[in-house]
Amino acid sequence: MTLHFFYSLLTVVSLATACAFLSVPVVLRRWAFIGEGISHAGFGGAGVVWLLAIIFPGIDHPHAVYSGVVIGCLLTAIGIAILSRRERINADAAIGIFLVTTLALGFIARSVYVESLHHEPAWFDSLLFGQMKNLSGDYALAACMISAAVTITAILLTKETIAYCFDPITAQASGARASLVHYVLMVLLALTIIIGVRVAGSVLMTALLVVPGVIGTILSRKWNVVMAITVASSILGAIGGLLINVQWRVVPVGPAIVLVLVGQFLLAYFTTCLLSRRMRAMSP
Repeated sequence: MTLHFFYSLLTVVSLATACAFLSVPVVLRRWAFIGEGISHAGFGGAGVVWLLAIIFPGIDHPHAVYSGVVIGCLLTAIGIAILSRRERINADAAIGIFLVTTLALGFIARSVYVESLHHEPAWFDSLLFGQMKNLSGDYALAACMISAAVTITAILLTKETIAYCFDPITAQASGARASLVHYVLMVLLALTIIIGVRVAGSVLMTALLVVPGVIGTILSRKWNVVMAITVASSILGAIGGLLINVQWRVVPVGPAIVLVLVGQFLLAYFTTCLLSRRMRAMSP
């Protein structure tokens, strides 16, 4: 096992675990495009840095661009949370507003940057599809620590999250901290997406936040069982995608992870359909 493979394994497994604990709330709250909305906000944040780099060449550095991605994702998550909290604007609409705005800003900034400096800006390709090359030990450790913090926070808020997911109005009326859960979930999603942009890219983060939760919810209705299945399928998808990349370098890690997840979904879906048919056939 090479050191780079160990770093990659640590990163994808920690990311998969964090995504799994957020995936079920994302599915139950019908936030399927939250990954797209927040991850594409990275383009807006990066775009601001690209534009500033034309004026101040000293900040034309990948670390500065990634800082812009982090700030863009966090601000967008908070913005979506504020707009969608009172249901005056539903979550899908809020996500869509931020998604198109930040994408437009990012692509305009990229065009201006290329026209001015005659080369692609840092992080442009990585933001779309992810990049595991040159993954450092520091990044792997940071990804592991952030994912652990996200996972522990999600576990501590399990009871409030269940109430919020199934009936937020009743939960609020009964004294549950629905508002707190709403904002905390958005911030946790943003932190997880910030890690995932490096691994899977903004285009593919939606799959990591949706597919494991769908697999869990179609195989069981008990919360603990759903979470166990979700975590297992997410980790299996992450490790499977990484091993595919090791075997066939031409296949990027992000798309490989998604394909393994989709394969698990198809297996779970058709298995449940087959079992349902057999139970109906056996019933009098």
